[in-house]
Amino acid sequence: MNYFDCHADTLTLMDPARETLLRNNLNVDLERVSAFADRYTQIFAIFDDVAETPESSRDARFEQVYDQARAYLSAQEDRIALVTSAAEMHAAHDEGRAAAFLSIEDVSVMGGHVDELYDRGFRFCMLAWNYDNIYACGADCDQRRGLTERGRALVRELVSQGVVMDISHLSDAGSDDLFSMTDAPIMASHSDVRSVCNMPRNLERWQIDELVRRRGLIGLNFYRPFLGEGTEIDALLRHADAILEAGGEDVLAMGGDIDGCYNDFLEGFEGVQSIPSVRAAFARSFGEQLAEKIFYANAEAFIDRAL
Repeated sequence: MNYFDCHADTLTLMDPARETLLRNNLNVDLERVSAFADRYTQIFAIFDDVAETPESSRDARFEQVYDQARAYLSAQEDRIALVTSAAEMHAAHDEGRAAAFLSIEDVSVMGGHVDELYDRGFRFCMLAWNYDNIYACGADCDQRRGLTERGRALVRELVSQGVVMDISHLSDAGSDDLFSMTDAPIMASHSDVRSVCNMPRNLERWQIDELVRRRGLIGLNFYRPFLGEGTEIDALLRHADAILEAGGEDVLAMGGDIDGCYNDFLEGFEGVQSIPSVRAAFARSFGEQLAEKIFYANAEAFIDRAL
């Protein structure tokens, strides 16, 4: 099978003294993925909780987290390639390697390095996490607060460079601001559906409709509190159904947040090694052709359009 996942925090959670991307004690590693995936693309988030980092130390902290993430990838370069474009992704697969893209989760963690975002290899950007910052406001903070003027300026610059904006974690007002500013491809890398489970991190129907209209991407999140009633695979399938009913056959993907869920997954999910059983459930419900689109082809096509 082929597997494309739109969001994992693995590179910022491993212990460099004991763990590698090949084999670790988290929920994503290359050894487990290679046991089932013929082609594998992963968008890895670079993340740090800014509430735990004084502003005066933010630049140095970002450098530390970023350099370590790059080192994890470099150490496994015979198995996975850090890529920045669709062409590089396809080349990695043709060589028998996995492909890794970088996303910044809460752009404020970069401190004074924000202007270097594109040059440092990031191709996906979330303006905020669960807090507000000088650019935008997170969905868990205040849904009514949108982008700041500084955030708007940053969006214009990033979009002009070809960076894909990601509305997972962004407030409703921020999403509306972003949609009004650009018609560029936009994604929600790891979000579910609010009409199925009324959580602020899940998407409203108007957001789904807009992502469908502009041929964006929506990655389903495996975090138990976002799934709603019932925590087994049927709960995830209900979110998929809601997106498909909105016309999302070509935008639905996987964004499991597998190493960002505090191990609080849908019932029966034990880590990336459980992906084949999840895919089998999707194939039983939606058919093999649509399952292939959801688990790989839609995301690959999005990369071809956007990057």
